[in-house]
Amino acid sequence: MDELDEIIGSATAAIGPQYFQLPVAGRDPALYERVYCYELYHQMRSRWPETNLFLTGEIPKRGHEIIMASIGSAVVPDFLIHEPGNMGNNHAIMEVKSSQANALGIRKDLATLDQFCVQVGYQRAFYLFYGGEIDLDLVRQLAAQRPVQAYMEIWLHSEPGLEAQIIGTLP
Repeated sequence: MDELDEIIGSATAAIGPQYFQLPVAGRDPALYERVYCYELYHQMRSRWPETNLFLTGEIPKRGHEIIMASIGSAVVPDFLIHEPGNMGNNHAIMEVKSSQANALGIRKDLATLDQFCVQVGYQRAFYLFYGGEIDLDLVRQLAAQRPVQAYMEIWLHSEPGLEAQIIGTLP
């Protein structure tokens, strides 16, 4: 899907500050991954071309026999871009984390991205961080500990109004 990078870029640029950092009564705005992801999904879907590939969010794979046989654990990726019902057309997987993510959460997401590419056949893996700068060296160190086998693109959406950009790749 040639347009995917452009869709991600323009969709992230359209995410307003209230979805980027949710206003919270009685305290400072906060980064909430689910709020950000729902708005990202909305913005991506509004730009989605006519294609046999679908953008889907948070599909639980607990009962999917092929996924369970390949990975052996229940995972719920943030976004999948695939042709539902056709394991031969798995295009991309995306995980999203705030810039405040801890090492445990990053490791889990790296494992999910890697497994879906290596064992299930997804062609592209995106790891999108939002909400400020991230320590790319830390992400690389965590990826090396496992080690990650699949090629992954690391994207950063640093602030509202800007497009997310590729800031690195793994492995």
